[in-house]
Amino acid sequence: MSYTHLHLHTEYSLLDGANKLEVLAKRLKELGMTSVAMTDHGNMFGAIDFYTKMKKSGINPIIGIEAYLHNNDDLGDKSTKQRYHLCLYAKNEQGYKNLMILSSKAFIHGFYYYPRINKQLLRECREGLICSSACLAGEVSWNLNQSERNVRYGAAGYEGAKKAALEYKEIFGDDFYIELMRHGIPEQENIDSQIIQLAKECDIKLIATNDAHYPTRDDADFQEIAMCVGMGRTMGEKNRLRHSVKEFYVKSAEEMAMLFADVPQALENTQEIARKCADFSIDLKDEKNNPPTPPTFKFTKEYAQKDGLDIESDEEYFKYKSREGLQKRLEKIPAELHQTYKDRLEYEIDVISKMKFPGYMLIVWDFINHAKEVGIPVGPGRGSAAGSLVAFCLKITNIDPIKYDLLFERFLNPERVSMPDIDTDFCQRRRGEIIEYMINKYGKYNVAQVITFGKMLAKGVIRDVARVLDMPYNDANEFAKLIPDKLGITLQGYEKNGEFINGAWETEPKIQELVASNPTAKKVWEYALKLEGFNRNAGKHAAALVLDSEKELWHKTPLYASDKTDGMIVTQYGMKYLEPVDLIKFDFLGLKTLTVIDDALKIIKERYGKEIDFVTEDVNDPEVYKILQRGDTLGVFQVESGMFQTLNRRLKPTNFEDIIAIIALGRPGPMESGMVDEFVNRKHGKEPIVYMFDALEPILKPTYGTIVYQEQIMQIVQVIGGFSLGEADLIRRAMGKKDEQIMADNKNKFAKGAVANGFDENKARELWELIVKFAGYGFNKSHSAAYAMITFQTAYLKTYYEHEFMAALLTSESNKIEKVAEYIEEAKNMGIDTMPPHVNVSDQFFSVADVDTKKGTQKKIVFGLNAIKGAGAEALHNIIECRKRDGKFESLEKFVERVDFSKISKRVLEPLIKSGSLDDLGYTRAAMLKNIDEICEIGRSKQKMDNNIENSLFRDSKEELTSVNFNFQNIEEFDKKTLLEYEYECLGIYISGHPIAEYSQEIKSIKGVARINALDTLEDGSYLLLIVKVMDLQKKVSKSGKLYGVINVMDLSGNTSITIFERTIQALDIMDLSKPIALKGKIELKEGRVELRVMEVFSMEQAKEEKIRLKRKKNAESEFDVGADSVDSGAQGGSYSGGSYANSYGDSSQSSSYADSYGGADSSAGAAFGRFDDAIPGGEIIPLDMRPSDLEHSSCPLGLILHRSVREEELSRISECAKTHSGGRELRIIIKENGRDYVFVSQFKVNSKIREELSSFEWLDLAEA
Repeated sequence: MSYTHLHLHTEYSLLDGANKLEVLAKRLKELGMTSVAMTDHGNMFGAIDFYTKMKKSGINPIIGIEAYLHNNDDLGDKSTKQRYHLCLYAKNEQGYKNLMILSSKAFIHGFYYYPRINKQLLRECREGLICSSACLAGEVSWNLNQSERNVRYGAAGYEGAKKAALEYKEIFGDDFYIELMRHGIPEQENIDSQIIQLAKECDIKLIATNDAHYPTRDDADFQEIAMCVGMGRTMGEKNRLRHSVKEFYVKSAEEMAMLFADVPQALENTQEIARKCADFSIDLKDEKNNPPTPPTFKFTKEYAQKDGLDIESDEEYFKYKSREGLQKRLEKIPAELHQTYKDRLEYEIDVISKMKFPGYMLIVWDFINHAKEVGIPVGPGRGSAAGSLVAFCLKITNIDPIKYDLLFERFLNPERVSMPDIDTDFCQRRRGEIIEYMINKYGKYNVAQVITFGKMLAKGVIRDVARVLDMPYNDANEFAKLIPDKLGITLQGYEKNGEFINGAWETEPKIQELVASNPTAKKVWEYALKLEGFNRNAGKHAAALVLDSEKELWHKTPLYASDKTDGMIVTQYGMKYLEPVDLIKFDFLGLKTLTVIDDALKIIKERYGKEIDFVTEDVNDPEVYKILQRGDTLGVFQVESGMFQTLNRRLKPTNFEDIIAIIALGRPGPMESGMVDEFVNRKHGKEPIVYMFDALEPILKPTYGTIVYQEQIMQIVQVIGGFSLGEADLIRRAMGKKDEQIMADNKNKFAKGAVANGFDENKARELWELIVKFAGYGFNKSHSAAYAMITFQTAYLKTYYEHEFMAALLTSESNKIEKVAEYIEEAKNMGIDTMPPHVNVSDQFFSVADVDTKKGTQKKIVFGLNAIKGAGAEALHNIIECRKRDGKFESLEKFVERVDFSKISKRVLEPLIKSGSLDDLGYTRAAMLKNIDEICEIGRSKQKMDNNIENSLFRDSKEELTSVNFNFQNIEEFDKKTLLEYEYECLGIYISGHPIAEYSQEIKSIKGVARINALDTLEDGSYLLLIVKVMDLQKKVSKSGKLYGVINVMDLSGNTSITIFERTIQALDIMDLSKPIALKGKIELKEGRVELRVMEVFSMEQAKEEKIRLKRKKNAESEFDVGADSVDSGAQGGSYSGGSYANSYGDSSQSSSYADSYGGADSSAGAAFGRFDDAIPGGEIIPLDMRPSDLEHSSCPLGLILHRSVREEELSRISECAKTHSGGRELRIIIKENGRDYVFVSQFKVNSKIREELSSFEWLDLAEA
């Protein structure tokens, strides 16, 4: 007999349904079934995935849903949690659309714990739907089941069930069926006969269903595991929700026939429903045979009228705006090139029009134009769209594709139907305004963001299953750590494109050993294998958005909303299934750097009245390239990492094309392939630039003969092989995907084309192999060029407006204290002072101010008041407004008089005092904190008086009546240590000093000391010392009753948290933690993370007895330890130095120390640098021998080159200048002697501007050495 499962939960009933679609299809085929319904809980997440996979397997899919329904008139009513289950099936296209509307409105309007519909909505959307009464939670069965809970909530027995059944029959007629389930559950058995009687009495057909949650009976425990993961419970918990039987699987027709032998018609009726739904199909789009319908721009007529035009078609208006835009662009382009631009534009217009994309281009033009009109920063471009001249003319992008040799076909290929994909970067802070604009413009239900599903991946699923099975935490953790740290790793290997991809099982033998020896681990592994890849939860895509300008989106995709989507409406269909249902996505990305640039430009305008237009700036400005060449790129877009700093120092870019190349080259593939070495060597003339054919020179000249970009591959295939650019793009795609067949087919075609174009065939074949080799590393030049523009802009700001740029950069990272510390250190290295917040200077965020100091007025970066922990935003806003309106606060009394104390409580005032924000107003912090209650009381009284005066006839007396006088005296200030602790408490960082700074000299004498921010440069297993201040110790007890703890520690480079155990805690308990201590530890690399295992705890005196030699990773980038056996590169607030360069960079056998060769008691200027004569050549100084990649410029030393015969008065001058230009960069003296260089470390730390004052001397930025 035939049977169709009509009540079935797939993997899209998140962590409840355990029917993976591929497994389900295979199971149904094995059972000989030809149709199946999906009825996931309350959603249609998987409808298209289910539809396509079943169709592919030859099974007729019935799209359904198990809805949640309540009986109140108001869909959003929240007066009761009571809800009923109801199964709905689409029998035709109208039913499918109604199903999407019901599901959408359930989430958007009816959500209360669950997405709910009501009968009023059901009546409105009944057309094309089949309905069944569902399970025990359905209204019919719920009324029949007279359990204590049901009766309490109003279950009305047989009559109530009959009333409900007749109402559904009235709504759906013959398309309403009553479900009969037999899982062996007492509650079902008790009402079984009543259901049969009810169906007969009401003349409603029965259907026999099995509430199928998993494929086979053997999968029952696996589904319980999934439920436990979803609920956060363990299998052993007694009171958790569980299935009492193992009958909820996809049963065979024979099994169902045996169960329902007494009601065979109930089985046959499942086929009746299947027949009703058999003819329904979804018109799914695909690029090859049935491309999606391009969107239209619904405002064409309206906009055209504003432009004085009588145009109604998107195509005509698109042409008009494109040509209009070109005329404006041509104003800054040489006249001899105008025809080239016009020809290119007409070509692109023709292609876009033929592909029916004018509407799409106008939609993008409109929202970008709106952003610019309201002052929202927009990026110059992103991705392949930067290759389009049309996009440039419409100001969608702001980079000239002809000037930089970017290809339109990389964006839209006329020989391949594909949807355009324009991604746009907006200022991160205001990105939401653009999404709001789209919603207001097109309609609330016409615009939605895109859903994403969190997957259960290899490591996570091991941890989840281990927790559910009560595996001890440490054992579970160790098990998960065996999974290799590799992107995309799976638990077991699989075959892809004829190649076997190893999984964790094949890669890590210890997994096999553990599973073989540990029964619990074996169970964890078995269940994890089944659960891997399941959807865990629903969320929102970071950037993607879809719109339909004609109808609400629920005509194409059901919609979803929950607290997981921040209240935003998102699609229920994932990204992969949007194009098939005729929707095109737009990506709205938030780029923090655009916010940084915008903030910096606003500060510049406010301070200098100057507006910077980057369009007019010279992108080849030599001054800007100096910081790139030095690798001084911290904060510079895309190139601030250590790897990019090294690449910049090696390449030493001199023009904008070099920046484009750097962004393309700074990836693992090019770095590992030798491509970067070739590029650098050719640029600097160390390797010859050879072109296989002269015709390649125009293509490869900007990259010194190296194939770097995908566009170059396309151009080579076009110029040499005679392909069109459209064909060349198809070949590029094939090479990128390693499509052997397409490459083989085109290899001979390329050679023949080359011969036809007059090129040597053998050389052409050789060139083809070269192209294939580089194709895997080729980068999209359009994207690289657009981002290079942002790189240049940030480098420009760092060059010419360093204070303003660094302030904006600090604001962008103000919620990440580690980055704030890093950027403050960078500012210090640049000679920029940062001062703590103050009510007379600070704005809300970081700013730049001219501050009066003992040395006169100095430009400084000032902390924003919002950086103060615990100070309310409303109170801070009031303080800033008062100062801006009426000027600085002259005293504490005036402060209390002027600010609104209805907004300032003791909780707000205390951190203001502790942070130093009220310093220099007549009282010490000690006095203000001691009398804080009096200050608050006087402030509140003053505010009441203010309020009374505002409502009286005596407003002119306000100033006299509300003047403030305090009754307390000023007292001596706290000691420096206390002030620093308060500063750290309120700001999370030390600004005016550091508790470890006074121990700097002592630390220099200790061997093997590493910095916190340099731990990742040490080899796995390396021993080290950390000299730290313990900021916090939290003691905890494990489940097994063992004591452990977490300490938060800090050194001059940063802070970190370290887990410690009982022995270490006991040692710390008897130590003086007000002073720095030494932690002896060992580096352990786990899951790609660096962990420090603390072995012993010492005082600093004891640490001096340790003889540790650090083991650094090969080519460790720019991080050094600070003890006596190596040189530090300039830790925050410190001036550590001591060991030989050989220890840090060169041959470790050359371990001579020059620690004794600087400093000394001599009072002469020369003593500041040490005496050179005693040390050269017979002393303990060794020649300088280092590579460019070994120093990070952001904190690298400055080298002053002198001859051994330097005069005393010259040293005096250097010494004075060093004091004047103090900063964060260590001043080192390089002595030239007989062709060798000797390095001395001075006692000074300076900023880069010392070079300007001592320009007559030769300087060496040690990043360039």
